[in-house]
Amino acid sequence: MVSAVMNAGCFLGSMTSSRRSRMRSFALLIAALVLAGQAFAAAPTLTHLFPAGGQRGTKVTVTCTGTFTWPPKIWAPGVDATALADSGKIDVTIPADLAADRVWIRLYDAEGASVAVPFLIGSLKEVDEVEPNEKPRAAQVIGETNVTVNGAFKDADVDCYSVQLSASQTLVAALDANTRIGSPMDSILQIVAPDGIVLAENHDDLNLDPRLAFTAPKAGTYIVRIFAFPATPNTTIRFNGGAGHLYRLTLTTGPYATHALPLSAPLSNPGTVSVAGWNIPTGTQLSIVPFGGNRLSQDQELEVLDDFRRSSEIRLGFASTPDFSIATRVRLVPSTVTMQLDAADPKRPVIAPLSSSITGCLKVAKQTDHYRIPVTKGQQLIVSAESRTLEIPLDLVMTLSDPTGKAVADVDDVAGSRDVSVVHTAALDGEYQLTIGDRFRQGGDRCWYLLTVRGEQPDFELSVSTDQIVVAPDKPTEIPVKILRRETAPTATGAIEVKVTGLPEGVTAAAVVSEPSSPTAAEVKLSFTTTGMPFSGPIQIVGKTALPQEMERFARTPARLGYAFESFWITATAAPAEKPK
Repeated sequence: MVSAVMNAGCFLGSMTSSRRSRMRSFALLIAALVLAGQAFAAAPTLTHLFPAGGQRGTKVTVTCTGTFTWPPKIWAPGVDATALADSGKIDVTIPADLAADRVWIRLYDAEGASVAVPFLIGSLKEVDEVEPNEKPRAAQVIGETNVTVNGAFKDADVDCYSVQLSASQTLVAALDANTRIGSPMDSILQIVAPDGIVLAENHDDLNLDPRLAFTAPKAGTYIVRIFAFPATPNTTIRFNGGAGHLYRLTLTTGPYATHALPLSAPLSNPGTVSVAGWNIPTGTQLSIVPFGGNRLSQDQELEVLDDFRRSSEIRLGFASTPDFSIATRVRLVPSTVTMQLDAADPKRPVIAPLSSSITGCLKVAKQTDHYRIPVTKGQQLIVSAESRTLEIPLDLVMTLSDPTGKAVADVDDVAGSRDVSVVHTAALDGEYQLTIGDRFRQGGDRCWYLLTVRGEQPDFELSVSTDQIVVAPDKPTEIPVKILRRETAPTATGAIEVKVTGLPEGVTAAAVVSEPSSPTAAEVKLSFTTTGMPFSGPIQIVGKTALPQEMERFARTPARLGYAFESFWITATAAPAEKPK
């Protein structure tokens, strides 16, 4: 823009005085319009990345889809991301020791930031889909059976992949799309013969994403066929596709882990876990490390605090090995961890004390497990049983009865989930009886659940309805912070000071106090101001209280693909340039 104005000045020197004056006014008007356009430029947007993931220990060239001025800055904790010369292209370098199966990438500039988009991390060699591959006899040939295929349904599409299997060899085919990437599709996965006969099929093993293990009856060629319907059902009956319909298809004859056993581990000393899944060698044990390690210490995913009343101290662990096609997450809990595989006898119920995390299994069809929970009168009891949350396909039901045998809670499907929880204040001393089963009487070696039993403790949770904050110099930006107090008695948590950490120079937000017996008990407002120095980056919102003991909790963002974060993105915009006369 500056060079254009200078050129216009040279041109004006050769004109008459009156004409020069008119042209000077015109040039200044153009300059003012350009400046105005720059001042009100939009923040970058990012809808998806392709490929939607990469292999640990490699560099991947990724295409960004969205609207942006290239090159933007890139925020990608856990990996190294560099903008290339071609618009929309970035190189993502994935550390070989990254203890995570997903990271999040964001584009930003002086005007603001895009949403963060998920990018999956795997262990297998990566290949891209090659069209046309919609028919079994035109299937894309996969030369080795340990790969992750990056593909997309660009329209109402069917994709086929051809693999060679030996007799009795087990192929695991697993699709990541809706659950971990957010693709708006409900997929179906089939194993078919070259003539199109369906040999195996799965629809919703991992929420809306299919997974299956197929053992070849004889040596030969087998076709993995996938297609999808809309994630949100509508009145049409047709295959689905379009922008953002991305997937990652794992094809392996090697070990594939679906979950760890037990389903939780001690927060203070995680140790090791065994793993369950397909093609897993007997006795396999994996060490647990904190999710993301030092690379994601402030940017790791956290479980959502919802009606299941999980402790806010829970963190994620990660168990992996290069020999496995996929790693597994482990819940790290501040309670006693046990496994109970003999809870089916109603005459010998298992004791489930307060502050316990118990992994159980419905080993056979129609099985019901039985527990005893010792409590005292007036004690508030929090009980949950989870399976779907932990990516295991059960539909749990639970009944809680008091010491007299009277049912005080009969629970099925809490908060839109197929898992269950109950909060109950004991009216009697003694042992409460708890039964757990599956709504459809399922049972088998994949039918695991996690039972959590704890008593209510004074605590609080902070939440914000957005994960992005924009502050302009002309007026403050107010951000409401919701405060949910977990009380065992009125005003048990006392006053809570809420403040912001990580603010840059020139941006301020005064700390505010939530008093237990006032309108601020459930919500406070933080007021952000800026002097006009531009900034874009992460911050945290933290609450502290001294009653009944010193306690610190970080505000969490709204859930994204089932998880939340404890960091927020703030953009402080620059002061507007002085308007030219």
